Amino acid sequence: MQLRSFRAVGESNVNSNANAKQLETATNTFEPSNWKLKENEKPSFKRRAVIEAVKLTILFLLLSPVCLFQLSRILLFFPDQSRYDLKQPLQLIEQKLKSKVEEVNFKSAGGKILNGLYFARDGAKQVLLLSHGNGGNIAHRLPAIIHMLNMGASVLVYDYQGYGKSEGDPSVAGIVEDGLGAYDFLNKVKGWKPSQIVGYGESLGCAVTCQIAKQRRLAGVVLQSGFSSLPIAARDRFIWLNLFPDFTFPQPQLNNCEILAHSDVPLLIIHGEKDEILPIKYADQMYASAAGRKQFVRLKHSGHNDMFDQDLQEYRAALGKFIKAIEENT
Repeated sequence: MQLRSFRAVGESNVNSNANAKQLETATNTFEPSNWKLKENEKPSFKRRAVIEAVKLTILFLLLSPVCLFQLSRILLFFPDQSRYDLKQPLQLIEQKLKSKVEEVNFKSAGGKILNGLYFARDGAKQVLLLSHGNGGNIAHRLPAIIHMLNMGASVLVYDYQGYGKSEGDPSVAGIVEDGLGAYDFLNKVKGWKPSQIVGYGESLGCAVTCQIAKQRRLAGVVLQSGFSSLPIAARDRFIWLNLFPDFTFPQPQLNNCEILAHSDVPLLIIHGEKDEILPIKYADQMYASAAGRKQFVRLKHSGHNDMFDQDLQEYRAALGKFIKAIEENT
């Protein structure tokens, strides 16, 4: 036993001496110069410039309007898909305002099934096609509809794709398709003539209404609390977008000023002077661009969402006068 142990220790010492010599030999060949890149292995100035240019290009693209508006569902649309019980308020509207209320479904120009409410006012000569703003759904527009019905007009209000009971997901191109589908429903299914259909846009819906006016015939256009163009509003909200020219923005650009400049449809613009979400300067821009018969009503006490609370009389007077003038010219 002792002999075996002695031999094992001896063999271990022999191996240790051999390993030490190998380590010493290897260490002698590991000079510091071998740890560094050789001069010709360093990245050239040209290569570094290309790398930095690629980085800047990627950053530029990430901040560009095209990439930004890929996130439009978060930045632009706030749909409410709640199913509200509207049975009681709709019954009151039918009883008090001599209007038949019908829940309707129709296709957008892109083929999606949209949901809406159609209010047929007894004796109405005009119908208001209401394209609402970027939040909520048609249930939140009942107060506005009541005022419109009180003025003697019928009303169609509908939800964009992804809002309320409508199919799909909202997008910039999609809401234009939705507005065209709503117009075609009124014209082809309900039998309203173009000379009887008045486009009414609220906030984001102003852009939809302008797009309808561009591609279909309307008797009149009402723009409430809107913006002049999507690029202009986006640049005001995100200052770095001023670095990008217009052509880098996604299509359609929802340029209301450009459409109004080539339209002869009677126009009514209504905007609150205290609007902080979409400042009244946008209404000034649209009014200045409009080429046809136009009227601008500035509501002194109203912001973006409180028009019916702050300046209801002024609002109703302006809209009622506008609708009556269209009826007389029909």
